[in-house]
Amino acid sequence: MLLMVFFLTIHIISVSSEEIFKYVVEEKSPINTFIVDLSNDLEIKTLASYSLFELIPINKNLFSINNQTGYLTTLSILDREQMCLNQQCSCNSCEIFYQLIINIQQTTIYKIIEIKIQDRNDHSPIFDNESMIHIIHIKEHVPLGYRIVLPIANDPDEGSNSVQSYTLDGANSDDFYVDYTSIDIPYLVVRSLLDRQHISSYLLTLTASDDGQQPKPRTGSIQLDIRIINDSIPIFLQSVYSIDVREDTSIGTSLIKIEAISDNNAKIFYELLTESPFIIDRLTGSIQLKKLLDYEREKSYRLTVKAYNKFIPIYAIIFIRIIDINDNPVLIHMKIEENRTLKQTQNDKNIFSIPEDTLVGTTLAHVILNDLDSFANGNPYLQLTTIQPPLPLIYKLIYQNNFQNTKLYSLILHTNIDRESKSIYDNIQLIAHDSGTPTLHTRSLILLNITDINDCIPQIVTNSIIYNINENNPIGLIIDTLNAYDCDIGINAEFEYHLLNKTDLLIINSETGQISLSQSIDFEKFHQEKNSTTIDLEFYIQVRDHGQLSLSSQTKIILRILDLNDHSPEFDRNQSYNWTFSKSILQPNTILGRIFAYDYDSGLQGIIHYSICSFDPCLILNITSLGYIYIQSKTSCSFLSYTFEITASDYGFPNFRSTKKLLTINIDSNQLTINSLPKRLPLPMQRTTVDINSIGNISFIIDITNNHSIQPKIYLNN
Repeated sequence: MLLMVFFLTIHIISVSSEEIFKYVVEEKSPINTFIVDLSNDLEIKTLASYSLFELIPINKNLFSINNQTGYLTTLSILDREQMCLNQQCSCNSCEIFYQLIINIQQTTIYKIIEIKIQDRNDHSPIFDNESMIHIIHIKEHVPLGYRIVLPIANDPDEGSNSVQSYTLDGANSDDFYVDYTSIDIPYLVVRSLLDRQHISSYLLTLTASDDGQQPKPRTGSIQLDIRIINDSIPIFLQSVYSIDVREDTSIGTSLIKIEAISDNNAKIFYELLTESPFIIDRLTGSIQLKKLLDYEREKSYRLTVKAYNKFIPIYAIIFIRIIDINDNPVLIHMKIEENRTLKQTQNDKNIFSIPEDTLVGTTLAHVILNDLDSFANGNPYLQLTTIQPPLPLIYKLIYQNNFQNTKLYSLILHTNIDRESKSIYDNIQLIAHDSGTPTLHTRSLILLNITDINDCIPQIVTNSIIYNINENNPIGLIIDTLNAYDCDIGINAEFEYHLLNKTDLLIINSETGQISLSQSIDFEKFHQEKNSTTIDLEFYIQVRDHGQLSLSSQTKIILRILDLNDHSPEFDRNQSYNWTFSKSILQPNTILGRIFAYDYDSGLQGIIHYSICSFDPCLILNITSLGYIYIQSKTSCSFLSYTFEITASDYGFPNFRSTKKLLTINIDSNQLTINSLPKRLPLPMQRTTVDINSIGNISFIIDITNNHSIQPKIYLNN
């Protein structure tokens, strides 16, 4: 058999403290093409078993690994362009990521490998309607440098194998040149004066070329007709537009209006030259959505808009960025270790069968979380819980790595099992959440079937794992006294408590299980998130028996620290409170400036309300909830200075705290017109979420003194 080895490179980079081993295989390599000997590359010198599975599911087996040797080979013909269309990899750079698991006796090694499909220059650039002659009308005597968009060639290849340049050939082609330097659109640029009496039409050849090792140029025909047109050339108000559109935008929604004008007010028509989920009104230039968007399929669009009056076209570009919403739940995939059986039922139940003598710490399965959404919407995390009635978990999850919204956990046997005592464990479920708003979650049930030892583990019994504690607590505050039980007797039933976290905040009596605080807590030193009035501190408590083969278990408790209203609003010390204005500027509704105060507390206790007191009726000022100061009314007075008292208050309960500041307005003799002021901008709205459950009584204060702004709204959920 002929062994064919194709171009291969190997790199090692560090991402999130995890090594990624990178390999390259050329597109369309034959099946069974050798890629790498992983045992040699990873310097595995002893007997080991190798397994490989995708970190990002692509629903197709592309590669194979020899379980004993670690040889990695291709399993199918790799077509990069087809994989791009099938969304199996990125069209810009086609990489597939795998989790490599190496088992050496009782040790498991995890490695991430990346296999890049190296593009082959197997496609030529293609013009739309390549057999047709593209007719372009140009007005006679247009200025030098006049630009018009040329037909665009598409090449599905990657990088230098895709379109890199355009050239123009034909009689008198020197009267023009092609500019392909901006945003990947070829422009025909006029560099000689066009005289219809001299040349009325040009027949040119446009060639699109790639830079592959074996270039594959492609040509298209262009006919340039020089016309005598009295209409003026229209002009776009902008040549480039950029907007953001949410993924869940409804069909028919108007997104943006493109506008072009002409000197003689001639009727202008609009046309979209790019195939996309958008449509343009040919008379108004309004762009609407005609098809539903999918961020996971296409994250952005670039549209070319043509505007023309009769024959003279102009062009503008619209960049549309799609904003991801949380519309994809987390996917849970499970892969089992050798010598295990896994049956997956239609109701998402995973049934494991393991022998009774399985050792504690044995990896039963690998759990992969994958979310197609991006950023926080696609940041998954996994919980291992019990279904009612609650029982001690016999599993635990160990987080292994995180890569591109994909997380890997190992499902570990946490305790010894005894089939005679219990042969089936069916109360375990995996709950995978994402971090989006609202949060989406997926559940997967686990049933453990025991197929035919001092083995009683002490367990902590507590009424609650969440303890609400006000900040500024007294030192030595007793939180709870834990209870534990052990079904063994004698020394095997004696146990002690230990705090697993390294902390000087919490102490536990090893004999009684009494938990107390060793210091007073300052909420603001722990937490900077203004929207939350609580912070959860997690601690793990271990109970361990005194048997010769000591057994133990652990539980998590949460100290929920509650913020108190122990800070007053503070004005910005770096801000000037002595303002000078021209007298002509002091007109009603004129915004004079903005002041800013900060409150270190959270929730309502940290929300600031401003008020202003005018000491002189000649000039009455008002202030918005965001601190913008504007003139409410003014009479004809000749004072050169006015003093105002500004109060910044929070909404804390039961304590209401406020701070005052004096503001001086000076009148400058230099006169400025109202038109010299900067353009007034709409005031942003502010949204704050607080935990209602942590507040006994609720009061709301709404500023209704600003008659020229939208009033704030307060909603109560549940």
